[in-house]
Amino acid sequence: MGAVHSRLSPAHAPPAAPPLLSAGLILVVVMVAFESMAVSTVLPRVSEDLRGLALYGWASSAFLLSSLFGAVLSGVLADRRGLAASAALALGVFAVGLLIAALAPSMPAFVLGRLVQGLGAGGLGALPFAVISVGYPEGARARMLAAVSSAWLLPALVGPLVASVVADTWSWRAVFWGLLPLLALSAPLCVLPLRGVARAPQPTADHAVLRPALALSLAAGALIEGLRRPDLWALPLAALGLGGAVWSARTLFPRGMWRLQPGLPAALVVRGGAAFAVMGSSSFLPLALHTLRGLNLTQAGWLLSVGGATWTLGSWIQARLEQRGGAHRRAHRVRMSMALLVVAAATTAAGVLGALPLWAAYAGWCLAGLAMGVGYNSNSLFALASVAPAGAGRLSGQLANIEVLMVAVAAGAGGALIARVQPMEQAFTLAFLLTGGGALLSALAAARLDGRGH
Repeated sequence: MGAVHSRLSPAHAPPAAPPLLSAGLILVVVMVAFESMAVSTVLPRVSEDLRGLALYGWASSAFLLSSLFGAVLSGVLADRRGLAASAALALGVFAVGLLIAALAPSMPAFVLGRLVQGLGAGGLGALPFAVISVGYPEGARARMLAAVSSAWLLPALVGPLVASVVADTWSWRAVFWGLLPLLALSAPLCVLPLRGVARAPQPTADHAVLRPALALSLAAGALIEGLRRPDLWALPLAALGLGGAVWSARTLFPRGMWRLQPGLPAALVVRGGAAFAVMGSSSFLPLALHTLRGLNLTQAGWLLSVGGATWTLGSWIQARLEQRGGAHRRAHRVRMSMALLVVAAATTAAGVLGALPLWAAYAGWCLAGLAMGVGYNSNSLFALASVAPAGAGRLSGQLANIEVLMVAVAAGAGGALIARVQPMEQAFTLAFLLTGGGALLSALAAARLDGRGH
């Protein structure tokens, strides 16, 4: 997520990485993935217990926005102080955030815990890729990257369901403090082997990216708070946040995004719009099912889990198509997938809101996961093919940052609608219309990926 990886000279080629380091990295990925997938499931219970519906959106947005800056900061720290120091700090900050959230006596305290978690999770999310680039021999890097990607599979499938069962059986607080033993196990496995990994002779992190990354996080936060507040501060905050986001985006993202320029700019808009639609909706989908349809947390968790399963299936289908020589049809797959996403978003919303039977919500969300699995990965490969190999590192940061930014804004704006609009049916209708707009935006940008929309 914007973190810049250190490099070693040929004279400092890494030896074979110890198995304990690999195990520690996988545990780190599993922790971050589980926390990311599980929290949206238990947020309805958290907001009810802490009487904090007004800050519902901030519980997700604070985590996402701080993780954006945390990833960039961890890259700079890794170059200055080494990977071991960066990993130790990220693990410690993440643990503090878990404790604050688990012990939170009020919703503002819980949001603070989520913000601290995000700082640590941003660094932990970037850690495996930084470690693989400098701590593994070239022949082992592909295998480790595949293992890191696979580590997201289990949390995506069972994370929402496990979190809902834990919350229903014990307490939502157990979802947070329950990760601490896993954290204690993974910390020495990661940090100790990294003490022997040399830093690059010349740091490669672009320290200048810290300022726009921080500005983007703060500006998006001001925009979200402006949308949430019902007082006279609302309009100035929203205007300040929007202006700051536009200014910082000019530094972090390529020109032409606002015009849906073919190539990389359009691909980034596709990614941002799709993330806004699906991941943004998932932040309030369990609450909508609980409030409007009377589902408990376990039943709502099933919906997110089946969506994760079809996303995985879509990724498998996309990989098979690539292997059969379908690279020249990537843009077409993205266009078809994003059109399917529009249908899926509308079907899911209609099922949740009661315009269609409840099963339509499950069918729509399964369809959304399938569209994301095929289209999201195809779009990423299209973006990678549109830049020179030397620009791949910067592109990875752009792909991650546009995703985090759009999901944070969607979660915050959706939460603001839920907090301010009555009755709740109308609030959720507006929230689904908002995120559905992201699906439409991704479809429009997909039509212009290779210039055919001109």
